[in-house]
Amino acid sequence: MHLDPAQKDALTELVNIGVGHAASTLNSLIGHKIRLTVPSIEVIDMDQLKAHPDTLGIGDIDAVSMGFNGNFNGNASLMFPTDSAHTLVSILNDEPQDSPELEELMGGTLAEVGNILLNGVMGSIGNMLAVTLDYDVPAYHKSSIPQLIGHQHADAVFLARADFYVDELHITGNILLFFEIESFHAMLESLEQAMAA
Repeated sequence: MHLDPAQKDALTELVNIGVGHAASTLNSLIGHKIRLTVPSIEVIDMDQLKAHPDTLGIGDIDAVSMGFNGNFNGNASLMFPTDSAHTLVSILNDEPQDSPELEELMGGTLAEVGNILLNGVMGSIGNMLAVTLDYDVPAYHKSSIPQLIGHQHADAVFLARADFYVDELHITGNILLFFEIESFHAMLESLEQAMAA
C-alpha cells in the first residue's frame, strides 16, 4: 500500500485545505492566533505500525477519535503527546499549566479541537472527492500509542503530521485515518476520479 507522488500531493492539498478551514473556525471561536499546517503525509501498513508503534512517538497521549462511514469507512484520530496536549489546553483556556483546573478542561477542550479539525479534514476530503460521509460524535480519551492502534480494525493508516502554531508557540500532533483495505482502495479510486476531472 502506497501513494504515488501525484496522489500524495493531491491528498496533502486536501488535508491542508481542511486544516486551514479548521484553523479559521478555531480562531473565531477561541480568540487566539492559530495556524495549522500539514508538512507531510504517508501511508503506513497497519501490521508494520503495530510492530513499530514508536513510529508515532513514545509515551502517553491524549487523543480524540471519530468514526466515519459512507462511500468509504474508517476512523479518524487526532493525537497529541500529553505534554503538547497540556500546553495547547493551557493556552486555549488561559490557564497556567500548573493549574488544578487544567485536567478538568482537557477532555472538553480537546474534544472541541478534535471535532473542528477532524470534521474539517474529512469534510474537505468528502467535498473534493464528491463522496458522502457521515461522522460519529468525537470521543476524547487518554491512552498510549499501542492502545490507540490496538483497538483499530484497519489494514492501512493514513498519517498526517500536524504542526499547530498557537500565538507563535509550536505544538505538534498527528492526524491518523484508519482504513480497512476495501475502504482504502475506494478512497484512492475516488481520488483518481477527482484528479482526472
